[in-house]
Amino acid sequence: MNRQLLLGLLLLGAVASQAQTEDPGATAERARLAQARSQVEAQFKAEEKACYAKFSVNNCLNAAKVQRRQALEDLRKQEIAINDAQRQRQAAEKRSAQEGRSANVEEREEAAKGRAEKGQERQTQADENAAKRAAQAASAPQKAAQRQQELQQREAQRQADQRRREEQAAENVKANEKNLADAQERKEKQEKRMAERKKPPASSLPTPP
Repeated sequence: MNRQLLLGLLLLGAVASQAQTEDPGATAERARLAQARSQVEAQFKAEEKACYAKFSVNNCLNAAKVQRRQALEDLRKQEIAINDAQRQRQAAEKRSAQEGRSANVEEREEAAKGRAEKGQERQTQADENAAKRAAQAASAPQKAAQRQQELQQREAQRQADQRRREEQAAENVKANEKNLADAQERKEKQEKRMAERKKPPASSLPTPP
């Protein structure tokens, strides 16, 4: 395996390993740079071989080396620019991921806080309901006694009203009987007076001689 092919394979391997973590555009640029480096090396090898056929071998080789170095430096600058852009992109992605994790943590904290508040509200409501039930249970005998007393009072009032109505009815009967008796007595007296008026006067005694 010649040196040029080995260099190309190494460059392509490096590009492939970086392609797993960078965007497709950067991967394509790295592949282009790797291919350009391979071409520069191939061109240098061809020029180097041609130099040995010339009279001024050293001057030809130095010129070829300078040309290769300039070409590689230009490619290196392009690679540095790609690396800088890649680092900036990764830093932005890292910040975005950290912000996303922070947002997720805040959301989880808010959700946990909301669940805790709802749980506290449910517990408070349960405590209030339990207190109401306990108060109702404690006041149940008193309320039952109060209802019984109210029923007894209403029954006593009903009986008292019934007695008053009966007494009033008896008084009404007595008054009616008295009125009838008085009316009958007046009627009898009137009839007696009328009978006395109709009775003929007694004959006068004869005058003595």
